[in-house]
Amino acid sequence: VMEAQIYIENHLQEKISIERLSASLAVGRRNFDRRFIKATGNTPIEYAQRVKIEAAKKAFETNRKTINEVMYDVGYSDMKAFREIFKRITGMSPLEYRGRYNKEAEA
Repeated sequence: VMEAQIYIENHLQEKISIERLSASLAVGRRNFDRRFIKATGNTPIEYAQRVKIEAAKKAFETNRKTINEVMYDVGYSDMKAFREIFKRITGMSPLEYRGRYNKEAEA
């Protein structure tokens, strides 16, 4: 599971295939999911989403990139999906988050 976590964290921009990831670790998909959930509390897909959103949050807090730039940087190409997942995980939209936590935007 740790190998999978490291892979996900180091390949943010890629569309990660959980099937391929579990196969590369020589574990069946269902067994992989079960182990992953037990270790992290999230499915591999949820974990990947959370990692991407954490990276997006950090970007919003530390630089002046647009929401679109950050979205692409963390591997999303669909604004609607990015916004929905971001809001589900953080409780606010990317724009609200950036407005609240970006120190440079206030300066």
